Amino acid sequence: MENISTDVLVIGAGAAALRAAVEAAASGVKVTLVDKGEFGDSGTSKMSLGGFAASLNKEDAPEKFLADWLRASGDLADRNLAWEAITHSVESALSLEAMGLEFIRDEKGERNLYRGAGQSLARGLTAKHHGGQGPGVIYVLSQEAKKRRVQVLSNVMVTRLLKNGKSVVGAFAVTPKRDVIVFSAKAVVLAAGGANRIYPQTAYPIKAPRYRTTGDGFCLAFDAGVPLVDMEFIQFRDSPPGGARYGGKYLNSKGERFMAKYDPVNLEKAPRYRMAEALYREITGGWGPIMWEVGGIKASEMEMPIARDALKRGKVEIVLDFQRILGGAHINEKTETCLSGLFVAGESAGGVHGADRMQGDAFLETQVFGTNAGRNAASYAKSAGRANVSKEQVDKEGDRIALIKGRTRPEKVTEDVRNIMWEKVGIVRDAAGLGKAIETFKSIRKDKLPDLSGDDIFAALEAANLLRTAELVARAAITRTESRSSHIRNDYPKRDDANWLKHIAITKRGAGLSIATVPVVTLPKKGR
Repeated sequence: MENISTDVLVIGAGAAALRAAVEAAASGVKVTLVDKGEFGDSGTSKMSLGGFAASLNKEDAPEKFLADWLRASGDLADRNLAWEAITHSVESALSLEAMGLEFIRDEKGERNLYRGAGQSLARGLTAKHHGGQGPGVIYVLSQEAKKRRVQVLSNVMVTRLLKNGKSVVGAFAVTPKRDVIVFSAKAVVLAAGGANRIYPQTAYPIKAPRYRTTGDGFCLAFDAGVPLVDMEFIQFRDSPPGGARYGGKYLNSKGERFMAKYDPVNLEKAPRYRMAEALYREITGGWGPIMWEVGGIKASEMEMPIARDALKRGKVEIVLDFQRILGGAHINEKTETCLSGLFVAGESAGGVHGADRMQGDAFLETQVFGTNAGRNAASYAKSAGRANVSKEQVDKEGDRIALIKGRTRPEKVTEDVRNIMWEKVGIVRDAAGLGKAIETFKSIRKDKLPDLSGDDIFAALEAANLLRTAELVARAAITRTESRSSHIRNDYPKRDDANWLKHIAITKRGAGLSIATVPVVTLPKKGR
């Protein structure tokens, strides 16, 4: 067993985690970053974060941006979080440029802005790709972390947060060889991403195993006793996202521009939940495949290789991809949780987007709340004493992992979870399907988890985390008896503000869980 002491422990290595590590280190504390994969080449950020929403348009104003944000969220985004992101959007973009990130500019040298899905005007910056290896944000932030002397540990998986009363004081982790590392930390930043493996439709840029996220961050927070909010809201998107970013028409097999039926004003620039529902209903109604008809677009404006290929052919098939879970750990604008010393940012956090997310806001989220997490964790670490790490908790977690030595392949569990999620907890849901999913997940937990093979300990732990995450999503979805943005219930087709203008919060209680509601955070009328 190896013991490592640090001031700030950052769990994750995506855009939010890296930004947190950079900002914490800049505050003069010792920072250790733990990456489950290879540093600089794991998680979903490297290949996904191209579009960055910022209020650089002369016609824009924070109030306009907030109105769009809340409309897309189904009025469920916490206003303090949305306002924090919006009012720091320009500052975040400029700071990335100062670190070396390049955004695409037009012929006049001005930053090129596009109107992303859900946005009422052009706010989208596009990050240039770094050497053909995806948008350059991870490269830039990784280089900055090295400059700041952040200690980086690759191929280490955190499996449990360690607590002292109501404070988080460290973490338990393992290597692929089952070597144990126990971290003692004055503050912990949890930014371990979401669960891109929870549906079969993983987006094409992040299909490779090294990009996997499996709900680790959700499970770490849940097991520590942090409420998870908005876990029922799942974002799917059209892929490649041509209509919103580049223009053109989506046509069904009858040659109809079908978005006129679903959103006659925004058409292919509709909010993503509306686009996902439209594609789903057209395809399941027998009017697929859906084709993107490209026209009037310059190849130089298309930084995505798949989009440039579409331009050459004149059309390309549009499919549905799973984008992200919109919920996560309940935080405030400082990224604080109900546990002292624990800060959460990026896809591991909830409440930022509510029931749907506009294009470009995820990248923005990682930088604003990654910054807040790093700075506030560093400030907390400077004033906090070092608490003892519980030997009892360490031994208990070690014993749990030691028992993973069965015969069931983790890949089998993962495959079962993904298929059930698509069939029963997909874009359109009902109580019967959700109930069946929950019962199936409980059966897998009872019959297969105790027999998981530990030959690949990371795969085993990931299968368990993915299963837990899937069950939390299904339980939240069956609780919300209405339809709102990305949560569509055939048996409850209407939005119900009288009863459901609030978050569903799921919290661990002993060996079980409790489900409650918490109000959406509003803003004071003055002094925003």
